[in-house]
Amino acid sequence: MIKPVHPAALLLALCALTAPAQAQTVYRCGESYSNQPCPGATVIPTDDPRSAAQRAQTDAATRRDAQSAQVLENERLRQEGKPAPATILASPAKPASAAADKNVSRAKPKKPEHFTATSPRKPGEKTAAKKKKKKKAADA
Repeated sequence: MIKPVHPAALLLALCALTAPAQAQTVYRCGESYSNQPCPGATVIPTDDPRSAAQRAQTDAATRRDAQSAQVLENERLRQEGKPAPATILASPAKPASAAADKNVSRAKPKKPEHFTATSPRKPGEKTAAKKKKKKKAADA
């Protein structure tokens, strides 16, 4: 079902399309910009000095850059979806004397499955610095 367009909305849209765009005067007041003049303000030109051909060329370059960015993003997303390639490391060649050293055990101790923190002091042992502070406080 098509809703009828209100005549006032149609008139408003028609006026907006036919009204020319008007540039505002911009003033530079020191380090800030304003649409109202201040003492010592300089007028900043706001018109676009480019020709229609230059604007069209810029718009085409913007569209081309956006399309290239979309292609690159799609490629990145496709690559991120793949699993990482497995790397195979070749073992280095063993020297001739390695055969004679086979009888010597060079096994590294196994690391524990879970890390457990330990203190270098015995339980209940206090540091010497704390004992000295307590003695100084008692003497005073």
